[in-house]
Amino acid sequence: MFALLVYLLLGQAVAWRALPAYRAAVKLWLGLVFGCVALMWLPCLAAFIWGFTLPAQYAALAAAGAITLALLPWKKLPALGRIKTMAPPELTDSDKAGLLFSVLATAFCGYLLHTHVLMPHADGSLWVGQSTYGDLAMHLGFVESLYRQGTFPPEYSIFPGQQIDYPFLVDAASASLRFFGLSLRMSVIVPSLFMLLAVFYGFWLLADKLIGKTVPTMAAWLLFVFNGGFGFLYFLGGKYNLTTLLSGFYVTPTNLVDEDLRWVNVVCDMLIPQRTTMAGWCVGLAAIFLLITVLERSSAGERCRRETLALAVTAGAMPMIHTHTFLALGVLSAVWFFAYLGKARRAGAARTLVESYVLYGAVCLILAFPQLLRWTFDAAGTGRLIWFNPGWVHGDTPWLFFWIINGGVVFCAMLPMLAFLRGDRLRLFLGAAALFALGNLVAFQPNPYDDNKLLYIWYMIADILVCGWLWEALGRVRPRALARTAAAVFVVLGMISGTMTMLREAVSEYQLFSYDQVAAAQKIIADTPADSLFLTSTDHTNPVSVLTGRNILCGPGMFLYYHGVDYGEREIQVSEMYKGGEVFEILADKYGVDYVYISPSELSKYAVDRDYFADNYPLVYDQGGISIFQIS
Repeated sequence: MFALLVYLLLGQAVAWRALPAYRAAVKLWLGLVFGCVALMWLPCLAAFIWGFTLPAQYAALAAAGAITLALLPWKKLPALGRIKTMAPPELTDSDKAGLLFSVLATAFCGYLLHTHVLMPHADGSLWVGQSTYGDLAMHLGFVESLYRQGTFPPEYSIFPGQQIDYPFLVDAASASLRFFGLSLRMSVIVPSLFMLLAVFYGFWLLADKLIGKTVPTMAAWLLFVFNGGFGFLYFLGGKYNLTTLLSGFYVTPTNLVDEDLRWVNVVCDMLIPQRTTMAGWCVGLAAIFLLITVLERSSAGERCRRETLALAVTAGAMPMIHTHTFLALGVLSAVWFFAYLGKARRAGAARTLVESYVLYGAVCLILAFPQLLRWTFDAAGTGRLIWFNPGWVHGDTPWLFFWIINGGVVFCAMLPMLAFLRGDRLRLFLGAAALFALGNLVAFQPNPYDDNKLLYIWYMIADILVCGWLWEALGRVRPRALARTAAAVFVVLGMISGTMTMLREAVSEYQLFSYDQVAAAQKIIADTPADSLFLTSTDHTNPVSVLTGRNILCGPGMFLYYHGVDYGEREIQVSEMYKGGEVFEILADKYGVDYVYISPSELSKYAVDRDYFADNYPLVYDQGGISIFQIS
């Protein structure tokens, strides 16, 4: 925890020194974001020199501490005797309300993380929730292999020899905390809490900036956190009911594929299970906030180099934090530049706007291009990562009706709002509309569903603009009681599906690993080299790849395919190798297999010749139905 505290203090020092004119709430939030960026990036920069090892961690921590001390305003610091009398930072009523709501949302997420990230049961088994049953295994494997093996840039432990081009920095942050004593479980939970708080409070502060009123800001925040369309209506009939909701696997009003319900709740299906999205939104909301500030001030003729540099560095750090959010920011930056250029010309400030963008683009490119060159462009060349995909993921449902039932009240209110958009609101919506169009026309991964990572940025901006517009529209309605009732109904309708999904998520539990699997993993950690290669099944619930950080010959296609990795041949070879004989010996020598892992999973999936391995190789572990043979 000390190491995490140092990075968070660095973020606060940067925010308060770089942006002194901002109000306290914004600086506290941006400082939290900058601290998270430092936690993700500084150890990785050091790892280019020393590998992802303890010396690299100490070097990064020392650098963070030195920079923090250098940024402190020593002459302005109060004497020790006056510290107790210092007044806390002043917060507006909206800032306080947003902080309260954000802390409560983070507390709920903390409960989900507690129950959803390797929660131990009394029998020694490890459990997860509905949303983390899939993706969490991949992230845990990234964390543990980085920590155990120290290879940097990292390779897939589920496909050794293949560089990880997937944005891995949030998992690297967790791996860094492993060096300072946190368990695998806590290394995921602890930094997630800070990033989640940054997402929730960042959205509130962005909405407050664009709306300027507490009540509609709160409405926008609720419709973001509890988002969901009209899927709850499907649960009013006989086909789906509360029992189905609470016991089914992904039978919720926000994720019901059979009914074309795909607009998932951001908490349950984006922030908790998808760690890169969580980190991307943490940083991306700060970048959008700074970008809008730069646009507003530059188009009015004000020079704002501090904000521009802060924006450029934040944006430049994003490609390997979350590539989709970086792409979304690029689209917004381009569209908003041209949207604000006319305003700047009328104010005689076009040159100021262009200068700000040149500085922003140059610094961002210097920081981002090496990442794109080292990782992103390589990923784009390994699979079908960019392709024409009209209509996103709607099935037989007509496209417009698909968005009505999925986008819910925000999408429905957005349509009439278009006729009333003027000025800066219209300019901001143009950027959001570009993201909406892009997400409905082009897929940027083999799985088109992942375009929701672009579409949710559209939704954030549209949600804020809709609530601001409705607040003004309802302000003209009389009697006032009718306006307040309409506003309440609007927000409640927008929250029902999301609330039902959260209820389901809160009670969900699934066993990821049994006691026997955990015991085998502990034995592997204790008795095998960190870079050992195991022959195992390709299941994603694989204790070797997830809990030990060791390499396995081939992992699950549900991860590798969507990352553009060509794993087909090796997957077939795994099946052939379990039959033993000459084929096994040739392939084991080719890949350098050190151990063969045989458990009920392998026995049910492959034609395993256990006798062959028992006759030819030493048995080094045999407990709970799990056998491990040493090959090398």
